[in-house]
Amino acid sequence: MPTNLPAAHKRIPSYGLLAMAVCISAYALNLSGLLDISAATLGVLFPVCGCLQIMAGLHAGQSGNQSAAAAMLPLGMFCLSLTGFEVFPRLGIGHSPEAATLGAYLTMWALFAALLFLGSFQQCRALQAVFANLLFCLLFLALGILSENPAFLLTGGICGVICGVSAGYAAVAQLLNRCCGRAVFPTGQVNQDIEDQLAP
Repeated sequence: MPTNLPAAHKRIPSYGLLAMAVCISAYALNLSGLLDISAATLGVLFPVCGCLQIMAGLHAGQSGNQSAAAAMLPLGMFCLSLTGFEVFPRLGIGHSPEAATLGAYLTMWALFAALLFLGSFQQCRALQAVFANLLFCLLFLALGILSENPAFLLTGGICGVICGVSAGYAAVAQLLNRCCGRAVFPTGQVNQDIEDQLAP
């Protein structure tokens, strides 16, 4: 009986999505001012989540899924780079970037998220939600920093939380579906092979 579960050679490892969920949510909440996260906590979250995403990208690449590797590896490097922007200045190592610098940096990553979103139309709806909210999160955070408008920062923070929830759901749903041997938790697959984009 068909189960529509992922093949081993086409997958985004679920631990990569979970790491992305934690990192993006924490960064958006901290930058928007919705939650004041200590430097020690961020100093642990960013490197660990970044390394997990890089591992997920390498694993996907070795499995022959170059699109998953192309998504996870850069996002892992992005998470690692946040350590230099958010943690080091708090520890007295270097200085915080200027608004124009950080705004431009987030804008470039928003453009990358836009490419991921465009590439997700042949994937499941859960991943479309992840990349769409990642795009809006980074874009609104960049606008908030450049314009010093708290409304943009608040919107970016909310989009970041939604992105994290979407990524977490996609990862957990895939894990539970594989444990059950059938699609119990919907991810909004577009075609029969769409679940190949997600895996534990």
